[in-house]
Amino acid sequence: MRKINRVVVVFIGSNLIANACASDGYQASWEDVSVGVGVGMLSTTTKERVYKSTNGHKVSQLNWRANNAPILKGGLEWRVLPELSLGIEGWSTVAKRGGVMRDYDWEDESQKSWTSKSYHPKSPLNHTNQFDLSLKYWLLSDDESRVGIVSGYQQTHYRFSAYGGQYNYNNAQYVGDLADSLLGISYRQTFKTPYIGLLASYRYQQWEVGGEVKYSAWGRATDVDEHYLTDITFKSSMTRQKFTALSLNGGYYLTDNAKIYLEGTWGRTFNQKGTLRYHDHDEGVSGSNKNSAGIESTSLMANIGLRYSF
Repeated sequence: MRKINRVVVVFIGSNLIANACASDGYQASWEDVSVGVGVGMLSTTTKERVYKSTNGHKVSQLNWRANNAPILKGGLEWRVLPELSLGIEGWSTVAKRGGVMRDYDWEDESQKSWTSKSYHPKSPLNHTNQFDLSLKYWLLSDDESRVGIVSGYQQTHYRFSAYGGQYNYNNAQYVGDLADSLLGISYRQTFKTPYIGLLASYRYQQWEVGGEVKYSAWGRATDVDEHYLTDITFKSSMTRQKFTALSLNGGYYLTDNAKIYLEGTWGRTFNQKGTLRYHDHDEGVSGSNKNSAGIESTSLMANIGLRYSF
């Protein structure tokens, strides 16, 4: 099934190119290029889970959250044929942003509520970025309206750290605080996502509104979780991860070539079970279990920018 899904994505992309190349007499030039730059804010929640491989019982869940991280965004689109555009876009945080992490454990399967938890209010989002390569085929394109389909690939990275915090272990048998300067956990996530989607825009005089929907069922995700206090490294990987995103924008043309715009984007990568690998550095013990790890992520971005068409 995974191979069939990949063939579908490749087939769609190749069809877009083949159909567009049927256009005769069109010569692409730099006048068909548009560039955009913007600044904005990103809020995100990423989650990691550990399951018991024998029965699927959730053993642990860590929730990492950060709000209003400053980002810088840029992109370029080249209309190589009347019906076909190639695009590259990316964004990155430009500074660390304070965040929080909550860790819950369910060691006792007969107990519905958590048995242990910890709270880490000093858990900064150290860095996150994304790049996106896309191929757009325009079903309709005139001076007012544009409707198209898109096929692309995006890759997203997150890096968090957790310092200090408060803990409540084994049903409150062990309760205490950790020094704020003590690094307990570092966490990295990577999402690799081929996708398909729809996009449209409408212009009235100097105003323009638009939107885009993306979907994927072929994503791959990995993470690395370093527990420094116990000196254990956990690594997870999963495939066939589902993803969806919705983007809405509105803009005003300052000139025929320059547009200022506002944009909001919501995205979610849904939880998917995968393989968990661990290495206990103190004991020198390693192992792996299938269907023992889970990864998911949700993000909301708002940005303002300027797009210029040559």
